[in-house]
Amino acid sequence: MSSVPTPSDPPRDPPMRLRPRFALAVLILAPLASAQYAERPALVGSGAKAVDASGRSVASPRVRAVHTTDATLAGGTAWLIGRDPWLAYQLGRDLNFREFRERDGVFDAHVSNLAGPMPDGTTAKITANNQTSCLGCHNLPNGTPGGGANFSKDSGRGRNSPHYFGAGVVEMLAIQVRQRILEQVDVNQDGWISAAECQAAPGSCVVPSGAGAMIDYGSVHLSQGSTGVPALNNIFRVWYLDANGVVVPGATSIDGVNTFGFNFEMVVWGWGQGVGRSALNPTNRAFLWDPFKAHGGLESYDPSTTLDPDGDGVSVPTLAGAIQFPATHQPTDKGANLDPLGFSRDDPDGDGYLNELSEGDLDLGEWFMLNAPRPAFAGTPQEYAAGVRALRSMDCLSCHVPDWRIEAAGNGFAGDRRFFDLSTTWNAQAGRLEGQLLPLTNQVGGVEVRKLGSFDVAGLFSDLRHHEMGEGFAELDFSGTVNTTWRTPPLWGVGSGFPWGHDGASLTLADAILRHGGEAAAARAAWVAASPGVRRLALDFLAKLVLYDLESLPTDLDGDGVISDAFVVAGVDTGVERFYAPWLFDQPVRIQGLVSNIDGVTIRSFAPTNRERAYGMNLLLLRDGDLDGWPDVWDAAPGTPGFRDGVQ
Repeated sequence: MSSVPTPSDPPRDPPMRLRPRFALAVLILAPLASAQYAERPALVGSGAKAVDASGRSVASPRVRAVHTTDATLAGGTAWLIGRDPWLAYQLGRDLNFREFRERDGVFDAHVSNLAGPMPDGTTAKITANNQTSCLGCHNLPNGTPGGGANFSKDSGRGRNSPHYFGAGVVEMLAIQVRQRILEQVDVNQDGWISAAECQAAPGSCVVPSGAGAMIDYGSVHLSQGSTGVPALNNIFRVWYLDANGVVVPGATSIDGVNTFGFNFEMVVWGWGQGVGRSALNPTNRAFLWDPFKAHGGLESYDPSTTLDPDGDGVSVPTLAGAIQFPATHQPTDKGANLDPLGFSRDDPDGDGYLNELSEGDLDLGEWFMLNAPRPAFAGTPQEYAAGVRALRSMDCLSCHVPDWRIEAAGNGFAGDRRFFDLSTTWNAQAGRLEGQLLPLTNQVGGVEVRKLGSFDVAGLFSDLRHHEMGEGFAELDFSGTVNTTWRTPPLWGVGSGFPWGHDGASLTLADAILRHGGEAAAARAAWVAASPGVRRLALDFLAKLVLYDLESLPTDLDGDGVISDAFVVAGVDTGVERFYAPWLFDQPVRIQGLVSNIDGVTIRSFAPTNRERAYGMNLLLLRDGDLDGWPDVWDAAPGTPGFRDGVQ
């Protein structure tokens, strides 16, 4: 970031973090400004329309976040991630679930128009400009990284929206698998695979899960010996490079004349587009800006995605630590026309709204997705073990690989990049899921530094491969192409996945299993041949692999080993101790507390009384004096609302 004024913010209260060695304290309250225009920030009884007593609605105003790499610039994304990571998490959560408005530039010139070509190059693929929020599809449970909605894509049968609980874990494993293959093949360690390295490589790229399984991801051997295309599993997308390892646009193979090697990505988001087409998005960041454009018409300007100094199609890591793949995934706003204040004036969709999603927005959205908690098992350890045995007896686990391991940082691995883990267990006596917050950082000089250690991933249940699944899962797409190749969906969360299958056509888990064919035909036959008792064990087990409502999950937040029934935050009793990020900010949200509702009933209102201070609204790079969505540092008229560019 350039042209940033000298920090002059009023000091915030001394940092407080809900970790075992810290205690909560009463905050000095700042008054709620009367002119604020956010989704639902007002208090019960205020007479305002934008009230939410549950405290679950978006409370932060829409302000474009400013990307920084200097962690001393208050309110910039590097500062937020290092100094107030829970606020960064919540702002990213709000970006994921915010309902964008016309004043934010949502939609292009046409609403619900057809867009994107199918394999025939003509037939439209999706209905574009049809959602104002990620929450429109990823909404079960509401306000979480859930899934559940079925929408028209590729086929009139539709596609099920996947949940993205555990999204960071899935992304880290995908990047780790790619690194494992490079370890085996990239002899000179230049980050890409030459034709000579293809010829010298082993017959198959077999990668350890780190928890006992060995997974065959195909071969890098070329189809014509020294030229052609590699035979990697369809979950990988490949692009081709010149002799210097630079992307050759439009190349479709290694030819020994213009192209001499290839690079690749694992595309873990999306069910699968068909042979040779992989799926949709290789990273969480792309999984954010791509649907925002496709379904919301919101253009992203994101140099973090395209920062590729050596031109091999792989970026340097983002603030969250994930490499991106600009060879295949780039936002449409290229930033060719930069404003002197630092934002893009390109406006590719021509709607007059500039820089609709900033690089900083994507930093925060990616941060939330990286740290999205994992699904849970709502049962006892004995029930878990019995279910795994039942699945293993029918050979289900040869594809639905249960466990993985994220390797610690070093030797080309990035380590576990999250800043916390939320561990869930089933309390049989209470009949509920419960959580325990596990910090994954060390505090150094007031900054939360991630440990980047190893992490054992239990219960993913996927080999992260594509398989040919036979007629039962065949999709006749809009253009007439038939697809039977799909990614092995992780089973974690499958108990909450009604309906099931890529198309949502299976109304029971048993029906989804009976649709298996092709490479899974033997497992289907084993299912049919199994005793009713074994099948029931398996179905009961799958039903307990669940998603859950994050913000009502009883959770030990402060590390004292107890889930309090009267958890006090900033001097106010908040009820049962639960997973609620605003109570973990450096300046925790202070709730309104006990009030009388319109019926004269006393309720506990979770509306925030210290929103400005808690959400850092007066921090240098978050301050938006005229509440037009443009931070003052990017606003040529910070006292006059101008939703299009800060001025107009």
